[in-house]
Amino acid sequence: MKYFTPQTYDAQNIIEPDELRKYPFQRFPNKYKGSIRKEVWDLSENNAGISIKLRTNSRNLKLKWNVKLDFRMNHMTDAGIKGLDIYQHVNDQWQYLSTGLPNSNENEHLIKFNDVNEKTLCLYLPLYDSIIDLDIGIDSDSVLKFITNDNKPIVFYGTSITQGGCASRPGMAHTNIISRSTIHPCINLGFSGNGHLEKEIGEILSTIDAKFFIIDCLPNVGISQIESNLTPLVMSIRKSDNGNACPIIFVEQPIMHDLYIDEVVTEKNYILSKKVKECEQLGFKDIHLINQEGSLGLDHEATVDGVHYNDIGFQRFAKHMLSSIEKFL
Repeated sequence: MKYFTPQTYDAQNIIEPDELRKYPFQRFPNKYKGSIRKEVWDLSENNAGISIKLRTNSRNLKLKWNVKLDFRMNHMTDAGIKGLDIYQHVNDQWQYLSTGLPNSNENEHLIKFNDVNEKTLCLYLPLYDSIIDLDIGIDSDSVLKFITNDNKPIVFYGTSITQGGCASRPGMAHTNIISRSTIHPCINLGFSGNGHLEKEIGEILSTIDAKFFIIDCLPNVGISQIESNLTPLVMSIRKSDNGNACPIIFVEQPIMHDLYIDEVVTEKNYILSKKVKECEQLGFKDIHLINQEGSLGLDHEATVDGVHYNDIGFQRFAKHMLSSIEKFL
């Protein structure tokens, strides 16, 4: 076998791939470390939403990856936290192929194909860990080519749910589902417990030549933070030509009917709507709001714990989001 080591610039769904990074697939380049909170920076080292697309005619594909943290959570699978997900493009659509299940810091996964025809594959990286090294092995007489996507990205900024908690495997996070359903890369800036509508993140967003921004932070903020942070966030995004050129779409928090937090969520959604209208009155254009009524269904089967989505929840949420953003695509 011969091995290829993908670099940052070979990845999709990543900000400024040519900038220096400590780890190849951390979501922010090193230059932003001093401008954001430590909690956000540490989470930005996780590889949520990042993918690698490639073509190969190899009969065998071997993946070797080392992760930084190798930790566990009691409400999310190891595969989702630190595994790899592989999809294949078949009949003009992406189809699940295999999952590289992690066992420790150092991991391997072998896929055997039935033929030597050219295959187009997508490799989704871990949602809650950081890959230190990644090697892709193919048969010695085969070829491999990495694929890039030059379409403008959809950029998501949000919470643990945006980061992918608690998908059973990386490909089931809604940003990855949406990326498979459109021609646009989806940049995942979900930070578990730390989606605080911060203007410092807005300043980074303003540097991205995006198709549009989706801001989905309500589960991590209270009413006072919505009141104080939302307008400065919009101002920080809009201060650049890139930030002025595309829509900003805010997302309501879904209401889990009959749960004790219903009244709180309803009030937060009301304040969000009010602040969006205030931004429009201040002269900011192309500011939008997505209603979340029914986005997770009404059977209470969409989460692992009443908050974080399971695969059913992510599929339903992605379908709702795709319907809501169709006019912006």
